[in-house]
Amino acid sequence: MFRIYRITTPLNGIVTVYAQHLSYDLSNVAALLWSSESISPSLAMERLFANTATEHNFTCQTDYSAAKPFSVSKPKSVRACLGGTAGSFLDLWGGEFEWDNFLVKHHQGRGQHTGVVIEYGKNLTSMEHDNDNTEAYTDMLPYAVQTAEDGTETVITLPEVLLPITDSTLVQDKTLIKDFTESFDYGTEITMEMLRAKANNYLSANPMGVAMPTLTVAFEPLWKQPEYAAVLERVSLCDTVTIRHSLLGITSKAKVIKTVYDTLAEKYVSITLGSSKANLINNVTAAQTAAESVSAKVDRFPALINSAIKTATSLITGQSGGYVVIHTDADSGKPYELLILDTPDIESAVNVWRWNLGGLGFSDNGYNGPYETAITSDGQIVADFITSGSLVANIIKAGVLSSQDGSSWWDLESGEIHLSAYATTTQVEEVSDRVEVIEDQKMYRLVITSSNGNIFKNNEIHTTLSAMVFSWDENITDTLDPNQFIWTRVSDDEEADEEWNAAHFGGTKSIEITTADVNVSATFFCDLIDTTTRASLLG
Repeated sequence: MFRIYRITTPLNGIVTVYAQHLSYDLSNVAALLWSSESISPSLAMERLFANTATEHNFTCQTDYSAAKPFSVSKPKSVRACLGGTAGSFLDLWGGEFEWDNFLVKHHQGRGQHTGVVIEYGKNLTSMEHDNDNTEAYTDMLPYAVQTAEDGTETVITLPEVLLPITDSTLVQDKTLIKDFTESFDYGTEITMEMLRAKANNYLSANPMGVAMPTLTVAFEPLWKQPEYAAVLERVSLCDTVTIRHSLLGITSKAKVIKTVYDTLAEKYVSITLGSSKANLINNVTAAQTAAESVSAKVDRFPALINSAIKTATSLITGQSGGYVVIHTDADSGKPYELLILDTPDIESAVNVWRWNLGGLGFSDNGYNGPYETAITSDGQIVADFITSGSLVANIIKAGVLSSQDGSSWWDLESGEIHLSAYATTTQVEEVSDRVEVIEDQKMYRLVITSSNGNIFKNNEIHTTLSAMVFSWDENITDTLDPNQFIWTRVSDDEEADEEWNAAHFGGTKSIEITTADVNVSATFFCDLIDTTTRASLLG
């Protein structure tokens, strides 16, 4: 079952209906908080489905039995608890889900070893083999940066420098240089043993030694052909099939992780073979690592403030040097200015603190300044750096506003904004330009309809085949020249096909098919051509 969530009715009267599988209702079912130190997966799943803030009709079952700790530690949907997040059922137990309407089945292994062979020269129509080793390495160089209170940085590495990745399939050495600084709390004294432990945990959680191959193929379902009617070669999600391409020397047996099926043509457009589990591990681990990194950076802001406080405290306390000079008015004798100098003489002093009715300022260029650090009586603060826990202001005037790591910034002078999570203005304009180019292009789609069905008994054949041409979603058949339509027939009799094709070489948008046009079996095609170049317009 699919649930309709959107219906649009444009001016041309063609209604577009958007629907998603019923299982996605679980994305809107809120799970209540609970935890267990050790619970069987069947009991955990039943408790998860029973303890919800949202009423639902879903039931569940699982093939797994090993008890593990499981919890819903923060508000999330039931579907998120099942998979796709750290600590979910897929993360803890693994397996594969089958969404059978309102019944959720958690299998240890879904699908069958069907024995189906998709082979070049037999039923394979297209194939794309993607073996990506960009994320595969032979070893890793871990390091961390230790920052002292005075700002001095020390780089921590391992004595052996590199940690080998034992399962690597690469021939050429390839080193991953990984910074683990954010994995340690601020102020922690990082040791080599601690760094090695972090690095080994990272390697165990990330499959980094092997490439992640995927194989996308399209094939003809032979069970639809009369001569193969007895061959059960149906393919379903999670089934294991064999792919053979003799010319390329490829023989691969893998699980079906994605299928694209054309319900009108009753055939598979493509199936994708690969390791969805490995991809899921990478995605979940990457998301978890990113979340931990963000949390570490957020946690560092109070630490940075504490570090600034410690630095200020160390500079101010324990100081016994310096000279205090009070300026007095020559006539009244009353003091009007306080000076703190690094020498007893004002003329020779370099570092000067000067405090009077105009404000408080520091100069490292003598008594006359300039004062590059100052608080003045008109409400202004001048400083190179200001560390603040929170800043409340009516107006902020700045040249550039930047994030702590510099990945996002806003140049208030030029108006340019760069957000690491979103596209820049230039990228948006480029995409907009590409969309306009695509919209200006003509994208033709030809559909053949039969007035009397698609399957006929021998000697009982009579139907009219009509060709309709769409440009995007607009029917433009009536605007086209009949001479642009070329009809062809394909059967076991090539000589008869040539005669039939010559007799129907353009001139009509529909043809009448009778028993005389079909000997045992035949397939009819229609092409749309440019009458000047005679080239096909269907791509």
